[in-house]
Formats: sequence, C-alpha cells, structure tokens
Amino acid sequence: MEQLHRTAFQNDIALLYHYEKFNLEYLATILQKNIIHCSDPKNLNDPWDCKPVFDPHALDDPEILEREIAWRQEHPDKHLWAAKMRSDPEFRVSFMINASPPIEAMLARRRIYCLTPKPDSTLIWSHYAENHRGICLEFSTSNPLFRRACEVIYQKEYPRWAPCDIHENPGRVMELILTKSSDWLYEQEYRLVSIETPAPDFLYPIGDFFRLPDGALKSVIIGCEADQRTIAEVVRKCAPSLPIKQAVRTGNLYTLTIADYS
Repeated sequence: MEQLHRTAFQNDIALLYHYEKFNLEYLATILQKNIIHCSDPKNLNDPWDCKPVFDPHALDDPEILEREIAWRQEHPDKHLWAAKMRSDPEFRVSFMINASPPIEAMLARRRIYCLTPKPDSTLIWSHYAENHRGICLEFSTSNPLFRRACEVIYQKEYPRWAPCDIHENPGRVMELILTKSSDWLYEQEYRLVSIETPAPDFLYPIGDFFRLPDGALKSVIIGCEADQRTIAEVVRKCAPSLPIKQAVRTGNLYTLTIADYS
C-alpha cells in the first residue's frame, strides 16, 4: 500500500507532545500501566474532522464518473445502474450523498492520539490543558509507536473526494483522517492512528488505549497555572525516575519557557 503521508520520524522530529487536563487517576494510570487513552473520532472538537463528505458534483466529471462505475462490479443490475448514473445528474448527487455515511462509520472504528512538536504554545495550553492548569506529556519518536505519528495536512478548501479515490488506493483512507482546515494550522498536529487488523503492533489498540513502548514517555510538563505540587507528587509516586518539567510564564513577554521543575 502506497504511503501518502509523512511521519514525524521522516520529518526529523525527535519529540512530540500531548496536552490534556490534569486528572489524578488518569495520570496515575498512564504512569503505572504505561498506556495512553486514544480519542474516538466522533468526539473530536473539529466538526469536519474524520467526517468526510464526498463532493456531490464530483461525478459531473466524465473521467471520475467512469472510474466510479468501473469498480462497482458487484452492484446488482449494474448496466441499468450505470446508465442512470451517466444520464441522471440528480441520481448522481443522491448517490454521492449516500456514499458518505458508510465511510464515516468506517473511520469511527479507528482511534486517534493527537500530538504536536510544540510544548510551549500558549493557545494549545489554553485550549487542551484547561487554561494552563493541565499537563503536557513529552514523547520520543525513537520507538516503534511515535516514529509512525502522521503529519496532518491543512487546506484552505475542502478536498474534492470521490469513493473511487479510496477504492483505487486504500492508502488514501489516511488522507480522510489527516486532512483539516487551515484554521487549525497553528497546532502543527501529528496523529497516531490505530490499525484495524489484530497484530502484535503498538498501533493496534487495547480497547481505547495504545501501549507505550518502554522509554517512550520522556517527561511530564506541568502548566504554569496548575497545582504544581499535587501533579509533581503523583509523578514522583507513580514514576519516580521520570523527569518533571514546568511551563514558566515570562512576565514581560508573551512567551512560555519549558524548564526543569523545582
């Protein structure tokens, strides 16, 4: 299967970060069981994310229409169906509208873990780490899980997808998961995306969790407005050797610095 996306490892990114609210029990679970909780695509905060909608007029292009007809050999009464597809624009639009929900349902079976190479983003701390009261987990990409984190692609215009694109190259399923509006460009996001076939693979989830390879988690970073003592106590109790860092607000600059916790 052709790979159509770049990974963090290919982009020479050594560290990736995941922002989240501080939940004592959840953080303890991460540190003690060496697992991380994935997101259900239905719960992502971007209403277009992993909810692909095929262009209802894409089949007005004769080349795309013939590609769409060609691969549907299993369709009952294919010849009558193909003739109607070629002759009836409204039928083609209805077909494309009805083709989107099954693809969305297929993507909903995947699990996603969102990351960024930026540990000091004021906006991301605000949006995902409870207004700087949460934490940020630091991961190395030099392991079999995070080296495969995929780069999100940002576009100003919604892609003009058709079902035949996915059939002809199944690798393009990842395109449906990794394409977002350029409004989200500030996140510079990378994603771990689960595989669907059971295998001894870190990308095959256990329920809603990915297993962490040994040494993948490099530190816990505490937000500048967080209850730093409580968070540090959890980390020291559950993972005594794991480094603790903190985001430090520079008083006279709009800047965060990531420093060792003291």
